[in-house]
Amino acid sequence: GKSIRVNGRAGTIVGIMPPKFQFPANEDLWIPVNAEFPVRPRNDRGVNFISVIARLKPGVSAQQAEADLSAIAKGFAEQFPDTNKQFTKGYVRPLIAAFTGGNLNGLLYTMLGLCVGVLLIACINVMNMQFARAALRSKELAVRSSLGATRIRLVRQMLTESLLIAALGATLGIGIAFWTTDYLNLYVHSGDQNTRIPSWMTFDLDVMVLSVVVGAAIFSALVSGFVPAWMSSRASAIDALKEGGRGNTSRAVNAITRGLVVFQILITCALLVSSVVMVRSIIKQQTLDYGYDTQGILGARMGLMEGDYPDSARRQLFYERLLRELRASPQFEAVALTYRFRMVFSGNGPIEIEGKSYKQDSDRTTSEFENVTAGYHEVLGQKVIEGRYLADEDSDQKLPVAVVNASFAKKHFNGQALGRRFRTINQNGTQPGPWRQVIGVVTDVRMAGPFNNNTDGTGFYVPLFSTAFGPAADTPQAQQFGTAVIRPRGGQRPEALAAALQAIVSKVDPNLPLYFVGTPKVAMDSFLAQLRLTAVMFTTFGVIAIVLASVGLYGVMSFSVNQRNQEFGVRMALGADAARILRMVLGQGAWQLGLGLGLGVLATAGVAWGFSGPLTNFLFQTNPLDPLPYLGVIALVSLVSLAAILIPARRATRVDPMVALRAQ
Repeated sequence: GKSIRVNGRAGTIVGIMPPKFQFPANEDLWIPVNAEFPVRPRNDRGVNFISVIARLKPGVSAQQAEADLSAIAKGFAEQFPDTNKQFTKGYVRPLIAAFTGGNLNGLLYTMLGLCVGVLLIACINVMNMQFARAALRSKELAVRSSLGATRIRLVRQMLTESLLIAALGATLGIGIAFWTTDYLNLYVHSGDQNTRIPSWMTFDLDVMVLSVVVGAAIFSALVSGFVPAWMSSRASAIDALKEGGRGNTSRAVNAITRGLVVFQILITCALLVSSVVMVRSIIKQQTLDYGYDTQGILGARMGLMEGDYPDSARRQLFYERLLRELRASPQFEAVALTYRFRMVFSGNGPIEIEGKSYKQDSDRTTSEFENVTAGYHEVLGQKVIEGRYLADEDSDQKLPVAVVNASFAKKHFNGQALGRRFRTINQNGTQPGPWRQVIGVVTDVRMAGPFNNNTDGTGFYVPLFSTAFGPAADTPQAQQFGTAVIRPRGGQRPEALAAALQAIVSKVDPNLPLYFVGTPKVAMDSFLAQLRLTAVMFTTFGVIAIVLASVGLYGVMSFSVNQRNQEFGVRMALGADAARILRMVLGQGAWQLGLGLGLGVLATAGVAWGFSGPLTNFLFQTNPLDPLPYLGVIALVSLVSLAAILIPARRATRVDPMVALRAQ
């Protein structure tokens, strides 16, 4: 019953939703669609796009609904060919698909693969540890076997110990996971309301997750414990007792443990390369050079809604008054208006160059574009290469013009762009725009945000009230949403001028609030916040993998040295010096390391080559086959592994021959 003003219109609160209800994506209030976006004629330039959400009737499949929607689309295409000719297919998908695109699915599967890899490395470590324990307990197992214990009973005993260790580890891990999951939920649901994930998407340790974790723990314990238990239980009791309990291992066990080390290094190499490539891609997004100072200007978004601005003429009048007031402020060195969203998203589409023929739709190239006022290039610090900047007098009604960037001029006009013409057009060759004359060429700045896009950096700028795509209008077209951008005067911090900017806007319209007030750098970072968490997680996977691998390699080498103490003693008694023993042990570890690295690099490169297309689209300006990450991983794994090998190798050189022979 309370009165409220929303988007320039008076309204009345008619309902209150339950606490924490923010469907579909962190909303706080809901208004009727037609109240804000009334139905307009089909050919109206101000038409708005809406999303359709529906609940399927019982017994109706998504395929059936899609067939019905396609029939409707085909009917519209026949009835309205000018606007709907190419729209003949309807698509029905689960709601979750609207929030989790292909890139997110690929990222989650990649992270799951890394988790499995880390689990495999841990299993290999446990398996090698079990082989070592079984070798040390060979006499005990032989005695049990001599006293009547069956092989199955011996295996069951060792598997029970493995399961007990796994249960303790899983319990501790689940406890840590509860704490980290709370932190993860807090992180992904904090920050910018418009870029964080929807409130109903949460990370929970439910029955399904816990079942998978417990199942993985049991399976890992059985896999890593069964092979050592089975092989140890089959050893001859007489041979084991004859050996006097020295715990020597068989050739088969030695071959298996060394093979497991090679496999462990292979997995570690693959995990590290994947992590490095992914983190490298994320770092490139975080440190992208936009060609202008993204921390030196201030941007603010405004929405001229139907209540106070029912038509284009009133919106144009507001923008022109606001621009005059901003230019009059002594605090601002340069000011402009643009339709670009938060200096992150602009627009792009196909173009045609005058004089060039286009036989196929694919012949048209895609270019970025932006609607701006005079002064925009000065705000960003773009220099004129030839011609001039846009002026206040430029309009489509007088002469359709455009300013292009250097990349556009070079690609389409061999650098001689001034006076040449081009036009925008739909990909299928319909709805051409007016031929635009190039009046200036400016230096390049990145017009797209920190995301992969299907353009090559070419772009053009048109007057703010122009129609960038589609036929030219008879009157200037002012859009509903716009962004003010300012460059402070005298080295002031842009954030410090937010209040001054709001005061000027309030002077023009006291009821108009600003939102998304901040520098382009802040806007870019808000879209990349979730990637920073991803980078941390991938780095964590890589660190865990190399730590586990180095510990496993150290354990195997240390146990091998302990088992060969008597051999080393004999060799040293017969004249072998410490250097020879050191080379012998290092050589054993080095061939395992080299074989594992070689297979790991080849396997990873093979997968990257096989999926190079999807990976290139998934990664940002990063080639999955770039040799630098592979070389870096080889160097890192070699350094850490050699350090792990060197410690037991040096211990082997300090074996006292008398002590070793006395033990013999």
